[in-house]
Amino acid sequence: MTSPVSYAVSAKARDRQVLKEKSDPSGWVMPRWDLDISKDFMSAHSIKTVIFSVSAPGVDIMTPSQGIMVARECNLYGAHLRDSDPWHFGFFAMIPDPSISMDATLSEIRYSLDVLQADGVCLLTRYGVPSYSLRRGQSLSRSPRIPSTLGRTQLPSRRCVYCTHETTRFALDMITSNTLATHPDCKIILSHAGGTIPWISLRAPTCLPGLLSHHNMTAKSSSQIMSELKSFYFDLALGSSDLTLPFMMKFAGPGHLLFGSDLPYPTREVMDLFTVNLDEYQTGVSEEDAFAINRGASLELFPRLKGV
Repeated sequence: MTSPVSYAVSAKARDRQVLKEKSDPSGWVMPRWDLDISKDFMSAHSIKTVIFSVSAPGVDIMTPSQGIMVARECNLYGAHLRDSDPWHFGFFAMIPDPSISMDATLSEIRYSLDVLQADGVCLLTRYGVPSYSLRRGQSLSRSPRIPSTLGRTQLPSRRCVYCTHETTRFALDMITSNTLATHPDCKIILSHAGGTIPWISLRAPTCLPGLLSHHNMTAKSSSQIMSELKSFYFDLALGSSDLTLPFMMKFAGPGHLLFGSDLPYPTREVMDLFTVNLDEYQTGVSEEDAFAINRGASLELFPRLKGV
């Protein structure tokens, strides 16, 4: 793999005592992460640049004031990593919970983009607010958030299921609320091959127009909905199987597919398997399509990496 961008989780802030005393509200165990884990994976798969992000549970595991503080600390650490080796590291900004303080959220976004020069912003799929404020022409990485009401016996299966369905719900909400159409300069990367979006790519455009009309929402035609679905970018973290890749190539096209990893949440063995699957699949596509997945689409989203 010779991709200029990969996605991993930066867990520096979890060294804080406040985070040592907390856990994912869904009951999922937080994995250990340090920079050497990412460097070793990069070396094994010839990955040139990693863009780090902090995914779920985000700041939900702490008080609002702690959440604001830890978001800033994570973003400062991300900037530190990027500045230490800008060709190999980047970061998506972490934000406080906008359902608690939109002012604090927008302030952190402005600081991260204008001062820290973040490569984009990482959004969770839900915060308890009905819509998202997309006011900047930036790249947004979207990470699924698992509901906290799961029993222990439900965790293994639902951890897999909820991630994909949360991604799908988020994307369709962005379309039906007209948020995506009114903010075309914001480029949104959906993780895990877009959840179930590719598999409902006919159902959504055919069913949603009638539902939008029934609920007196902004009218959209089937062709408009399909166009908006295809405007998303899709990382292939845990989504590069020999069954899904041909369909993703047809649905999204190589210009909207990006190599991604989900380290450290999956084991190293799992991520090795999916990365090798992608490499093997690319032996059967054109050099142009392979380049687009490994480098080209990423360079369009993150032009600062064109010198890598």
